[in-house]
Parts: sequence; C-alpha cells; structure tokens
Amino acid sequence: MQDNDSNQDEKVVNEEPFQMEEGLSLNVLNNMMEETLIRDSQNSFSPQDEPSNTAFKIAGIQEEKIKTFGHKFITAMNKVRASLFSEAKTLKFMNSELLQYEDYQKIFDQPSCFSYLSLPELGTVWILQIDSELALSLASIFRARRIEDQTQVKLSNHLDGALFFEIGPYIQRIFDSIYMQIFNSSLSPKIQLRHMLSPAFHREIKKEKNLLVFHFVEESQNLKGKMRLALPADFISRLH
Repeated sequence: MQDNDSNQDEKVVNEEPFQMEEGLSLNVLNNMMEETLIRDSQNSFSPQDEPSNTAFKIAGIQEEKIKTFGHKFITAMNKVRASLFSEAKTLKFMNSELLQYEDYQKIFDQPSCFSYLSLPELGTVWILQIDSELALSLASIFRARRIEDQTQVKLSNHLDGALFFEIGPYIQRIFDSIYMQIFNSSLSPKIQLRHMLSPAFHREIKKEKNLLVFHFVEESQNLKGKMRLALPADFISRLH
C-alpha cells in the first residue's frame, strides 16, 4: 500500500505467486491436469524448426481449404474474446503447418498451456496451446475479476497446474465456439478435457499422427502472445 508521501499517480501492482485457493483438493487438480516435467524457460518458436509445408499435399488437403478453416477458427475465437473484453478484435490468424505429433512434441517442448479435448464420437482429439506469457496475462485478468480487485494482479512467471483454474473456463468456451462454428451445435456438457504443461504422451494420439497446426497471435495492449490450435489432418480432410 502507498504511504502519504508517495506519488498518488503511481499505479499499484500487487504481485503474488500463483497458488491454489485455500481448501482446494489436490485430487481435483490432478484430475484436471497430467503433471509433466518442464523446464523453467520461456516458450519460444523458431521458424527454422518448421517443416516444409509441401507435406500438405501428402495429407491431401488443399491450401484454400486450410485458409478457410483458419478464418473459421479465428471467427470462433474472437466471438469468445468479444464477450469477455471490450477492446477491438486483436486475435489474428497467422499461418498453418503440418506436423507429426512426435515433431510437435519436440518443437513445443517448453512450458506452455496445452489443453486436450477428446471427442470419441468423432474419433479425434483437438489441442489448444497458449504460450506462457499470454496464459499468465489471461489468468491475472480473470483472477482480478473473480476476487473483484480493481488493481492489476501481477502473477509470477512460474507455470503450475493452478493456472488452469483461472483460464480453464475460457479454454472450454473456445473449444465450444469452434465446435459450434464447424457443426452448428454445442459440445456435450460431459466433455473430456485434460490440461498439461507440455505435450506429453497421449494414449489417443500416436506419435506419427499428422496434425494441422493453426497459428494465431494476440496483439492487444494488455494481452500479447501466441495461441495454436492443432487438429488431426485426417479430421480436417473429412470436413466440408
């Protein structure tokens, strides 16, 4: 708190470590998230790591179809964003690439928020990845709203499972909006959604599985960072 001699125009920023709420069961957290070994470095992506997009031809997906779905996904994401933030739409679709899940694990092996939505009726799994910087910024906003704190709550740069208690509902709304955009119906309330801090082993995704990864960037004043949506290429190829 500022004393009487301090500059009254100075903005108060409360910094606190990311912790679970008091009384929260560890079993609940363990059910939401599969713990994985992570490094304490910031998530980054190097263009030289990208494989050649000639692989799209092997997957039998036309480039125009990929662009169409990229814009459908950004429309769905911005609908969720518009319902939560007053700023103009600043989430933008950048590009897409084809990766085997094994390569996806190697390229994005540094700490980020990975959410896996299993859709057994479609025989597919969707992955939403939010880079650490953006995830922490989102979490700080949602936590401040939840505790009705008028000042900005600055969180530490350490990622842990408690992060998903703040951004989990936002992630679920994004998945629901994307599903609605594709199928014109809502997701089942009994969805299978798991959160991780790195793209670890997943029993429903073989390492040689081809994923179509859509890259998005957030460029608003208070939210900056990247998001990625990864869907199996064979699932996209079946869509019209």
